[in-house]
Amino acid sequence: MTDQAEKGTDERGGTHGADGPGRDALRPTTRVPGTSDDAEFRPPPRPRDPGELQATGLVDPAVEEEEEEERHGDSLSRFISQSGKKKDEDDELPEGSILPRQPRTLVDLGLSKAFLIDLSLKIIHYSGTPSVAQLIRRLGLGPNIVQHLIGALSEDRLIEVLSQSDLYTGNYRYRLSERGHARVAEALERQRYAGPAPVTADQYGEVIRRVQAQKQEPGRGRIKNVLQDLVLSSETADSVARALFSGKAGIFYGPSGNGKTRILEHFAHDLEGFVLVPYAIYAYGQVIRVLDQAIHEPVDDFDESVKDDTRFDRRWVMVKRPAVILGAELGAESLDLAYDPLSRFYQAPPHIKAQGGVLVVDDIGRQKIEARDLFTRWLIPLDRGWDTLSLVTGEKVTVPFNVQLLFGTNLNLRELADDALLRRVSYKVQVPNPSKQEFTEILRQACRQKKVMVAEGAIEYVVERLFNEPDIKPRGSYAGDLLAMVIESASFDGREPVLDKESFGRVFGLFVAQEKRDESLEA
Repeated sequence: MTDQAEKGTDERGGTHGADGPGRDALRPTTRVPGTSDDAEFRPPPRPRDPGELQATGLVDPAVEEEEEEERHGDSLSRFISQSGKKKDEDDELPEGSILPRQPRTLVDLGLSKAFLIDLSLKIIHYSGTPSVAQLIRRLGLGPNIVQHLIGALSEDRLIEVLSQSDLYTGNYRYRLSERGHARVAEALERQRYAGPAPVTADQYGEVIRRVQAQKQEPGRGRIKNVLQDLVLSSETADSVARALFSGKAGIFYGPSGNGKTRILEHFAHDLEGFVLVPYAIYAYGQVIRVLDQAIHEPVDDFDESVKDDTRFDRRWVMVKRPAVILGAELGAESLDLAYDPLSRFYQAPPHIKAQGGVLVVDDIGRQKIEARDLFTRWLIPLDRGWDTLSLVTGEKVTVPFNVQLLFGTNLNLRELADDALLRRVSYKVQVPNPSKQEFTEILRQACRQKKVMVAEGAIEYVVERLFNEPDIKPRGSYAGDLLAMVIESASFDGREPVLDKESFGRVFGLFVAQEKRDESLEA
């Protein structure tokens, strides 16, 4: 608990003693515009009709609880001690559900009172004058907890009632008091996170393991769709399909330009299934943001079906299985928590944001980090099923690690790592250069896609010239590259592009010279 929170508790203890003023004397007051400085608006009391309170989801403290408060301090502290009370069966989620249940107490939340008060103040600060319903939505907490937080903030004189939007529901709007503005400034100095309440590392692990138990295998038909636009030998296509279907680590290797990147990207962008992702994780007083709008796509149908279900923990979001694709820009700094010294909270690393989905590293071996170090960092935690993240303060956070790691490279596998590490990659799939027959079909498809007219016998002529050229090993990408040059050449000449012997001859020398140079560099 912070010094400020302790100070607030002491002040409340002194004010609410047996000889202190009554509750109404501490009710926040608001100046009414257009009146004298001395005129004050005192909000009407909250409705006491149980039906009205039940309809809004707000909890009306019983008289016995008010008396208990006099003996045990503020309502939020008393609320902590209520965790042992019997749960209503109607609030339980269906048996076997992977959806986490909405916490009812601070014990269920696992977050400190000081943290929640700071978070509430920051949300009010950024929201302007939120209502109770808005606070419930922005905090991601149930109405019971939010109502107690509002009570604690009011008793500390950190907020004040601005207006009452609905007299019958008691749905007040709140704003920061002068004292609240001072307190929120201190909170922002400590940490600028102002999103929904985070889940604890233990809660994160429990929910992720529950989701993992519901294995979501990709459909065979979907994998065939990934490969249908590619021209591969039956043996290569079968190996690729089995590696993708397995859900295990795999590496696709072979000369560049034969479809490895295309395979990985198509597979990653067409994932089926869903996962649960928290807005953030709380550990050792620190916040780690996980939900990333650039990666995680919420499941709209799910959100519609549970938007009015108060049993579901709103600190979690149901998203489509995520995919993270990384290339040569990947460095050592991306492998662990990223701490922002300005906002004073962390961003989760890519492999945590991809939890339950796919993490693709293309061109492995060309990153700013050695391939061996990258394999060591991810393959060993993947094998054991959990990973350890390091905070700048030195503490370690243990979280589940469940992703499908897929790599692509045109380097020799022996150049990347030793046998001990490569053995941890279950599937090693070679994607070789196309045969004459395969390249003929690739070129024919490319002509259709680019709307290039083809003279009779031109495709067969091009294939023979390429495969008979010394020091050239045709790759699948050659078809598109050559056609692009034919189209550009035709544009220069001011005519429609046509693939024939003449148009091919104009660009072939330029193309071969470049490819021979590239082949010699790779060799």
